[in-house]
Amino acid sequence: METVLSSNLANSGRIDANKTNFAKDVPKIARYTLADSTDNNIGMDYHIQIVTKDDKLRILKFLRRFFFRDEPLNHSIQLIPESEDSTCIELEEYCSMSTLENNLSLMAVSTSGAIVGVLLNGKMDPPCDEEPEYITTCENPKFKKILRLLRYVDKNVNRDGQYQGLDILEIRIISVDTNWRGKGIGKALVEKAIEIGKEKDFHMVRADCSSSFSGKLCARLGFERIYELKYADYVDEDGDPIFCPAFPHTSIITYIKKL
Repeated sequence: METVLSSNLANSGRIDANKTNFAKDVPKIARYTLADSTDNNIGMDYHIQIVTKDDKLRILKFLRRFFFRDEPLNHSIQLIPESEDSTCIELEEYCSMSTLENNLSLMAVSTSGAIVGVLLNGKMDPPCDEEPEYITTCENPKFKKILRLLRYVDKNVNRDGQYQGLDILEIRIISVDTNWRGKGIGKALVEKAIEIGKEKDFHMVRADCSSSFSGKLCARLGFERIYELKYADYVDEDGDPIFCPAFPHTSIITYIKKL
């Protein structure tokens, strides 16, 4: 669920830590109270709201801290250099494309105004026979490997054409603040995405899960498992695996949920 592909990569700038734009007029969609008798949960309340283009810098800053390094594929090929301020511009562009402006992506925001969870979604593009330009022109060889893996998965999922012509809401990235994990934020974000998908007349929701954790979340929410590619079976010209994520991340699995 961490990395899924779109047909276009829009331009985006680097993150300026001193600029934090927040959409004050965006209505709060839902509120969740996590506080219970445990002291360290006191005050852990949040609400979910739609992401807008004004949230771009805050979203990217959050993902740089909690997603870019930890996502299994990124970590496996060391996509992000070991430096506090390092990043991958191509990955930032992927994260800030139309998913931030289509009223489909969501973020969980604490009562203090901090982002504690992000779910980037988009409408899937129809499959194409030729390798898209955004892959062939990608100048980062490591990120190109990820893009090609995702295209390989997409081609296999659509091999029989059973999903052609359907409007599919794609869950592209999910990330939760490490201090808030295990509190149901990921579940709440996906459930809200399903609601939005129904409201906007999508036929189904799809997620390509590169992490076993996101895969388990989809399974718990009633998604159907339709395709699995073991990383050990995705090899280069010499027969060596291209990605070797740490256990338990052994496969990339596609899940769908009909709406």
